[in-house]
Amino acid sequence: MNARILSIYKISFLFLLLASCGKDDETLEINDFTKKRMIILEPYKNYPYSMMNVWVKGQVNDTILIRLNSLDSKPILKLSGKIDERWHTDYYGEGAKTIIFDPYKATQGNLEIKASL
Repeated sequence: MNARILSIYKISFLFLLLASCGKDDETLEINDFTKKRMIILEPYKNYPYSMMNVWVKGQVNDTILIRLNSLDSKPILKLSGKIDERWHTDYYGEGAKTIIFDPYKATQGNLEIKASL
């Protein structure tokens, strides 16, 4: 009986661990410049955050935009050509954040966008 309860606890712990992974960081690989893409970052409860980071690396043939929270917001980054950029701001766990990739004028390229809280 005790061994069975112990195995249930182990399985439950493993499930909770797997279910909670990867909420506060994400990576996008972008080769298709026909549509906008989003990253939604959600903070863990009771975890001390202090910063949000966005890294953009790659090459594009024209200008791209990176926006924060909505399609109508002013771009936080306006980039073109060969890109190796980091953007950061203070963040103290005040809720989900959305990072939006807008191809704007670019039609070709290869990008990697990483975002983390």
